[in-house]
Amino acid sequence: MENIKISSDHVVVSVNPKIYSLPTIYSAAYVFLDRAYIILDGDPEKEILVNLKPKKECNLEKLGLEFLNELISYANYSNNVKENNEIVKMIIQRALFSADKNLIDKIEEEEIEKLLKDLEMEEKEENNANEKK
Repeated sequence: MENIKISSDHVVVSVNPKIYSLPTIYSAAYVFLDRAYIILDGDPEKEILVNLKPKKECNLEKLGLEFLNELISYANYSNNVKENNEIVKMIIQRALFSADKNLIDKIEEEEIEKLLKDLEMEEKEENNANEKK
């Protein structure tokens, strides 16, 4: 493959930043931190070079191919997040609105109970005052 170059102890994966965003590349690289030392290089406008040097002996071509698969996975995830962003916002807004409505209802109930208690106290005071006359 032309976007994977294998050396004696590392593999370099060439990534087109017009296809994969820098955050997507960071996310894919993050997954490999436990398996490889990673160096990102290149021009973020033209080509990003991902150097993967395994921490343990492994098949370098397989490591590079797995990195490319991880790129696709994170690009797909990112795309789904963008597509579902409005739906998620609506769900959160509805949840917050219903929470606020419930809170408002609870506060109103507490206020009504307080007013009723105050009225009862006033009635008792009036009755006591009338009994003394």
